[in-house]
Amino acid sequence: MYNLGDTTYKQQPKFMSYELVDEILDKTKQYILRYKKKEFSFIFHGGEPLLIDKKFYSYFIKKANKLNQQLSDVIFKYDIQTNGVLIDKSSCSLFRELNIYPSVSVDGTKKAHDMYRKDHKGKGSYDRVFKSVQILKEHIGYADTVCVINVEEDPQYIYNSFKDMNVNSVNFLIPDFTHDTFPFDKTKTIMADWLIQLFDLWIEDSERYQIPMFAGLINRLLGTTEHTNNESTVLVIETNGEIEAIDSLKACGHGFTKTGMNINTHNFSDIKKSPLGKLYFEDSTTKLNSKCLSCPIMEICQGGRLVHRFKKENGFDNVSVYCKDLIKFTAYIQNKLMILFPDLFDNEKVDQMKSEEIWSFLDRQELGSSRYKSDLEYFATYGK
Repeated sequence: MYNLGDTTYKQQPKFMSYELVDEILDKTKQYILRYKKKEFSFIFHGGEPLLIDKKFYSYFIKKANKLNQQLSDVIFKYDIQTNGVLIDKSSCSLFRELNIYPSVSVDGTKKAHDMYRKDHKGKGSYDRVFKSVQILKEHIGYADTVCVINVEEDPQYIYNSFKDMNVNSVNFLIPDFTHDTFPFDKTKTIMADWLIQLFDLWIEDSERYQIPMFAGLINRLLGTTEHTNNESTVLVIETNGEIEAIDSLKACGHGFTKTGMNINTHNFSDIKKSPLGKLYFEDSTTKLNSKCLSCPIMEICQGGRLVHRFKKENGFDNVSVYCKDLIKFTAYIQNKLMILFPDLFDNEKVDQMKSEEIWSFLDRQELGSSRYKSDLEYFATYGK
C-alpha cells in the first residue's frame, strides 16, 4: 500500500495498541451476533506485521480464542501476510502455537524480487525470503505465497522459480493500476497474453502448485459453488483504529479510503454508511457502468476489481483498465476447458466464447447513462 500514492500511514502509529485490540474484539462479537456469522477471519497485515513483538499475537489471539469459546458455533481463523524476511524457527513455533496461517510476499524471480524489495542497505531480500520459505516448509509443512504480476518477467521463469521454492500455492495478483496510472497500451492485451502463457504451463504440469486466480475463474466458468474468498469481504482496521475498505483502493488517491470512522466510536457495519464503503461492500459487482451491464460475460467478470475501474474524471463509471485482457483470458480458459472436457460443455449446449466478437460488441456500445451513472461518478470528487 505504501507505493500507491497514499502516504496517510505516516501520520499513524507504527504498531497497534493493546487497548485497540480489546475494542476490535468487542466490535467483532457485536458484528457476529448481529449478522449471525459462522466464520470470521483475522488477517495481520502491514507494513510488515512481524516487526511487532510476538507477545502482541499471543495477547490478540488468546483473547480472541476466549471470545470464540463464547461463540462456539463460529469458526475463527488467523492469517498473516509477511515479506518473509523475519521468518525463523521461533516464528514457526508461534504460528503453530496460535494456529496462524502465514503467507509470504514474493515477486517471482530473484531479479524481479530484488528490483523493488531491498533492505536499508539497498540489498535485495530474495535469498533471505527463499530461505524463509524453506523454513516454513520444514517446520509448518506448507508455504503459500503472494506475487504481484510483473509482465516484464518471462512467465516460464516466474513459474519455475516458485517450483524451485517448492511452494504450495501462489496467489498471483494483477497490479493495482487505475485509468490514470495505467502504464500499458489499452488497445493491447499484455496482461492476458502473460496470463495465458502462465496458465498453459500450470494446466500441463501434473505436479502443479495451486493458483487461486485460475481455480476461481474455472469455478465460475463451470458454474460451481465452491467457496472462494472475495476481497470485498475484507474490512481494514488501521493502527490508529480507523475503519477503511481494502487498501488497494488507496491507489485511487491520497486519503481516498478515509471514512472518518474509528473502531472506538463506530461498529464494523457503519462502513456501509459511507459512499465508498457501501459501493465496495455491497454494490461493487452489480453497480456497474453501461458497457459492463451489457457485456455477455458480465456474470463471470463482474466488472473486474473495483480499483481497476477508477478514473479521476468520472470516478468508477468505467470498464476495467484490464477489460480487453479479462475478456481475452476468460475466453481462452473457457475454450481450453471445452477441449479438456468436451462432454461437459456439449451436454449443457454452451457456445464457445470468442474474444474478438465480445470486443466488437462492446466497441459498438456507448459508455452511456446507466441507472448507476451518478452514483459511480460521485467518486470523481471523493476524498478531495
